[in-house]
Amino acid sequence: MSQPPLKALHYFCVAARTLSFKQAADELSVTPGAISQQVKTLEDWLGLPLFQRSARQVTLTEAGSSFYRRIYPLLSELLGVTVSMQRINRTRTVRLTLPPGFAMIRFGPQLGRFREAHPDIELQLHASSLLSTLDGSDHDLAIRYLPEADPRFDCNGLGKLEVMAVCSPEYRSQHPGLGGGNLDGCTLLHDHLHQDWQRMIQQAGLTGRPLDNLYSDHSTLALQAAESHLGVWLTDQILGKPALDAGRLCRIFETTLPARRHLFLVHNRQAPLSDAATTVKQWILDRFRLGSATDG
Repeated sequence: MSQPPLKALHYFCVAARTLSFKQAADELSVTPGAISQQVKTLEDWLGLPLFQRSARQVTLTEAGSSFYRRIYPLLSELLGVTVSMQRINRTRTVRLTLPPGFAMIRFGPQLGRFREAHPDIELQLHASSLLSTLDGSDHDLAIRYLPEADPRFDCNGLGKLEVMAVCSPEYRSQHPGLGGGNLDGCTLLHDHLHQDWQRMIQQAGLTGRPLDNLYSDHSTLALQAAESHLGVWLTDQILGKPALDAGRLCRIFETTLPARRHLFLVHNRQAPLSDAATTVKQWILDRFRLGSATDG
């Protein structure tokens, strides 16, 4: 019998986990057609269908579900061993992927301190918010916003985030009603991370009618808009900390909301961390975990 097609096995496992050829394609940086072709190759090799396909979705057949449960742990172990062997040749290089907003607002300003403390470690940074890029095949460590710890990975929480409303001191002075929870004439700033204005309005009992809304797809843009006196922004105590500490932003009222997603430091359980990656992991926890001595 011919050898099993390893590439097709990998593509199948990602498609089976996501139950979406499109999501699998995004994760693997290929086209949905490539996913479909590799799955078909595997189905032909096995001689049985693994997915039921419809116009809007794909679902695993009984055989596909059984095959996935058996093959996924084996493939994960194989990928983990492969990654571990690759690390032998780059033991002082650590690949870290992190959300763009966190990278620019919090991590970037601390890079100098890291380089001073660990000049022998080469950091390779990649900005990404995709939850799908967590298998460890293209990075050693990842910082991600997740609703809760994912049991498939080693997850270390950086803190339970709380959503708060902030604006620049100048904007607050221009809108004195804000202190009493009146949004009349205000612009609400929205980003992709904390889409919670309706919750905040209800929880804080806010009144008045906002004048406008300003939407951005990155926290850094919303931060810049708030610092430029353009409106009121919902942020958390990690992203908002530098601007609040520096006085560029101020809180409007004390009401906070539990965030829908929290910040985690994540890595693949199947691939042991190198000494350098372990050092980076501990440095991140010491530097950014809420309540840590060096939280800043």
